[in-house]
Amino acid sequence: MKETKGWIFSRLSGKRERTLKSEPIQFVSCQYNGRKCAKKRSAINQCLLNSQDFFADRQYDDSIDELKSAFNETIDIQGSPCTNCASLFRSRITQSMEQIHGELHRMTTGFFRLDDYKPSYELADSTINEFKSID
Repeated sequence: MKETKGWIFSRLSGKRERTLKSEPIQFVSCQYNGRKCAKKRSAINQCLLNSQDFFADRQYDDSIDELKSAFNETIDIQGSPCTNCASLFRSRITQSMEQIHGELHRMTTGFFRLDDYKPSYELADSTINEFKSID
């Protein structure tokens, strides 16, 4: 696990069944004890978990849509100290989007490319550009 600015980003193992309540973004410290963003953080985590499930099932468009939803939730988080956390959340979501984009790039290029995933690759590409223009 990597600790960054008071938040821990966890990486779920390859197991599809979650026996423990694991959240991609875990609360560590905050001057408000996480009260101001509890609902938004919960929604963001749920979107990230759903995205990971869709990604594992190779339902890339659905995975991208979940990441878009998570990203939009971060925009609603406001307040002086909360702005830093929202930026951190967006960074984590963008990293997930780049992972999907990278896999789709590998699948749509080269000798053994699969043209079936080209629309998903283009969606991932436009979504990353959208994320970067907002952040």
